[in-house]
Amino acid sequence: MTSSRSSSVEVCRVCGAQDWHTFLDLGRVPPANAFVTDPSAPEQVFPLVLRSCRACRLTSLTHVIDAGDLYDQYYYVSSPSRTIQEHMEELAERFRRELALGPASFVVEIGSNNGDQLAKFEGSGCSLLGIDPARNITEQARARGIDTRTDFFTSDVAREVRGERGPADLILARHVVAHVDDVQDLVRGVRELLAPDGIFAFEVPYLVELMSRRAFDTVYHEHLSYFLVGTLRRLLERGGLRIVGVDRFEVHGGSIVVTATHADSARETDTECVESMLRLEETAGMGRDGTYDEFAAAVDGLRVSLRTSIEELVADGCVVAGYGASAKGVTLLTTSEIPASSLAYCTDTTPAKQGTLIPGLGVAVISPEEAAQRPPDVYVMLAWNYCAEILLKESDFLAKGGRFLVPIPEPRLVGEKESVELIGAEA
Repeated sequence: MTSSRSSSVEVCRVCGAQDWHTFLDLGRVPPANAFVTDPSAPEQVFPLVLRSCRACRLTSLTHVIDAGDLYDQYYYVSSPSRTIQEHMEELAERFRRELALGPASFVVEIGSNNGDQLAKFEGSGCSLLGIDPARNITEQARARGIDTRTDFFTSDVAREVRGERGPADLILARHVVAHVDDVQDLVRGVRELLAPDGIFAFEVPYLVELMSRRAFDTVYHEHLSYFLVGTLRRLLERGGLRIVGVDRFEVHGGSIVVTATHADSARETDTECVESMLRLEETAGMGRDGTYDEFAAAVDGLRVSLRTSIEELVADGCVVAGYGASAKGVTLLTTSEIPASSLAYCTDTTPAKQGTLIPGLGVAVISPEEAAQRPPDVYVMLAWNYCAEILLKESDFLAKGGRFLVPIPEPRLVGEKESVELIGAEA
């Protein structure tokens, strides 16, 4: 990746203000999904800095990398994790029921990836369409029979789709709104494509959870925005949409699913739900600069603690490796300045990542089968948001004396005994 371009963010993409509070600087690092296939090629690095808009409290990166460079060929595919698959099925079942979806219904997913979420709707006979810009991933979706358009979702694309297929009863966007620079155009596109009483359901990391858990690894170059309900309400209302409900989930370290519709739709708003979220954000101090500064200080301390924990394990003679070469994991390693020599390798289930090197570190990514042939003493659980599931899966590793270093919300070593307690707590 040698031709990426970036631009600085001066104007808030939600409200248009220019009154920013910059609070967290994670340094200059490569994009988290820029896995290295040619070690001789120079890696590009970009600032990874967060700022908060004082007018609407959108939290934003200070720099945006050209989207074509990030998504033309993409390494992230929908997780095979039982937790995520069950979550997607739960969402599909909910909307099948609430919208009475059937053969006459049209469901569109923005950022549809390999089609895993849309596949959960196949049993209802709906007409389905995925829209995603990653050519390699959309080929996978089409190969499994999911109608998918390789494109960025824009208002122009929405207009074309409506002209060809009619209005959508449900538009889904799981963990993609945070990736979009021109969110105003995204909302225009949703308004253009959505049926009069249709539902726009989108999932984003919740900033209150991110900060309370110190989950700074959610911050990487693809995630341009970090949202509060109050900020999202302002964005949607500005574009002619209205929030009708908000649901909180544990997935990805704390997310919200926001449901919205046209401002003049007959659908009722769950006013108490929305107001309770706004009260939560006020109580959490999300309107104060000091709250963001406190978070930044805690993150700086956590990064040092993680690096020290790994270095001490190595100094004690332990072989340490990474578990899960996720974008979150790459952020943890690079921004915490973990020495590459500290990690023997990183194991990951994604075939496309195996045989590559971790961006910014040069640590080899290998398959779980290869890792099983030379297990470490300690795995750094880079995919900590699947903690209980991983501990159950790796019970043999733990029974043989292996341990996990769980980094968030603070580094802690977990062996067989501690894993029983953690699994029980999350059950």
